[in-house]
Amino acid sequence: MAYNRSQAQKLCNATELKLFMASLADEVIQLTPAQLRSKVTRTRNLRDKNADLFRRQVTSTRVATGAKRGDTGAANQRTEQKTRLFDETLKRFETRLVKLDAQVAATAAKTAATKKSPTLAAVAKAPAEPAAAKKFALKKSVTHVASQDALPRKTVTYATGKPTLPERSAKAPAVRSTSNAPAAKRATEVSKLVQVRGKNMGAHARSSNANSQAKRDGRS
Repeated sequence: MAYNRSQAQKLCNATELKLFMASLADEVIQLTPAQLRSKVTRTRNLRDKNADLFRRQVTSTRVATGAKRGDTGAANQRTEQKTRLFDETLKRFETRLVKLDAQVAATAAKTAATKKSPTLAAVAKAPAEPAAAKKFALKKSVTHVASQDALPRKTVTYATGKPTLPERSAKAPAVRSTSNAPAAKRATEVSKLVQVRGKNMGAHARSSNANSQAKRDGRS
C-alpha cells in the first residue's frame, strides 16, 4: 500500500516531505524534464541511503540481541518505512519522466520528417490554382493568336502610298457563296435583255436616219 501525506509527515523532515509532495499526481505533471531528472537523482540517493542504513541497523541489532532477523526496534522500522516511501516516490518521478521523454522524441521525429520532405511542405502551403482557369486562359490565348493570323495584312507601296491587299493564291480559289445565286441569275438575264433592246433601238435609229437621208437626196 502506498504511503499518503499523513504517513509521510511522520517519517520525513521538511526537505524530504517537500520531495515526496512533488511526486504526487497533482504536482508531478507541472515539472519539466530537467526538474524531474533532478528529483529522480535526489530521491534515489535518499532511498539508497535509508536502505543502506537499514541493513547496518539490522546487522547491529543481530549482534546486540542475537535475533536472527535483527529488524526489531522502532529505529529499524522507521528506516525501513522511509526506504519504501522513497522507493515509491522515485517510481512516480521515473514514470512521469519516461512519458515526457517519449513525447519529446515523437515531436522531434515529426519535425525531422517534415524537414526531409520540403516538397510536401511547400505543396501544402502553396495555394491551389483552379485548373479551369488555366484551360480558359490557354484557350483564349490560342484563339487570339489564330484571329491575328487570319486577318489580311496590308502593305503600302512607296509609289502610290496606298495599301494593297495580298494576292490570292492559285491553289486556293475564292469560294463563291451560293446564298445569292437566284439574285445573280436574275441580274444576268436583265443585263442580256437590256443589251438586246439596246441593239434593236440602235438598228431602228440607224434605219430612220438612212430613210431621212434618202428623202433629202431625192429632193435635191
